[in-house]
Amino acid sequence: MPHSDGTVSITVNGEHKRVSAGLSLAGLATELGLVPEKIAVERNMEVVPRSTLADVMVEDGDDLEIVHFVGGGDHEDSWTVAGQTFKSRLIVGTGKYKDFAQNAAAVEASGAEIVTVAVRRVNVSDRNAPMLTDFIDPKKITYLPNTAGCFDAESAIRTLRLAREAGGWELVKLEVLGEAKTLYPDMVETLRATEILANEGFK
Repeated sequence: MPHSDGTVSITVNGEHKRVSAGLSLAGLATELGLVPEKIAVERNMEVVPRSTLADVMVEDGDDLEIVHFVGGGDHEDSWTVAGQTFKSRLIVGTGKYKDFAQNAAAVEASGAEIVTVAVRRVNVSDRNAPMLTDFIDPKKITYLPNTAGCFDAESAIRTLRLAREAGGWELVKLEVLGEAKTLYPDMVETLRATEILANEGFK
């Protein structure tokens, strides 16, 4: 039944609203600033055919879900780790590419905001040898140093200490390998390294 002021109470996408009685679903969509031809409506758990939106009237107590298509999911989605917030949940590696330019192009095309990076010795015999930071700007893309290739806690700890000194990175990807064939982790060494690194402020 309409209220004394000529309105009805409904729920739209989880929000309670009062709207004018005698309003069709198409009219409600228009009132909400939506184009009826571009939405789908579920009324009280039943999908309403779009062709009937102008004929189906909104009633008191209706529970409505109104949806439309968006590209690539919910653009307002985000996640936070170690105090940093990211929109993309994709983390891109930096190995197996033909060169750093191809790697940079892949990161840009993917929309990723984080790349995993290995820590390797500088080529001291060729001062003109390219470096990853020349192609992927660490001020724009978050570097996630990892410990790939480390088979004991000491090596992993040294690697990440050097990474922090090189770029100031404290958010890291820690893994201590048990053996080279399967690359299964050595959990005892990984946990030992985790405890030490966490106490040093790594995240």
